[in-house]
Amino acid sequence: MADEADDRWRDVLFELMKRAKGDPEFRARVEASGAVLDGHFEAVLERVHRNQSTLAGPISCTEYWWGFQLSIPHAMLALWPDDVEPGVIVAAIGPVKGPASAFVRRAAYYVATRLGELRALDRGDGLHVSMTWMAPKIFVPGLPR
Repeated sequence: MADEADDRWRDVLFELMKRAKGDPEFRARVEASGAVLDGHFEAVLERVHRNQSTLAGPISCTEYWWGFQLSIPHAMLALWPDDVEPGVIVAAIGPVKGPASAFVRRAAYYVATRLGELRALDRGDGLHVSMTWMAPKIFVPGLPR
């Protein structure tokens, strides 16, 4: 589980760095959380992503030492109407225990308001929506490994 958590963390950090590099407002929000995005982290930007798996089944929420991640299968993204209510997504996620439970509604709101963007990112394999404890309320979409 530790290796998987570290791999997922590198994925999330890569996406944070990529978005922060091209969006000064997003970078300011991340840095306001206390995160440091310069220095040795630049090497993370060179990381190559390899899509190795397809997400299936219901939405899952997994907590890691660095934050949490929603795994949303392609079928769920395709099922929701463009104007899906966040409550529908919360219901699809189901009960969540632990620290992530405080952020599930916000994550659902993020998914509902960016559904078109997330569908465009999805390549038929589903995607992850992650949040780090160091940057709460900042959600990062990413493809499965």
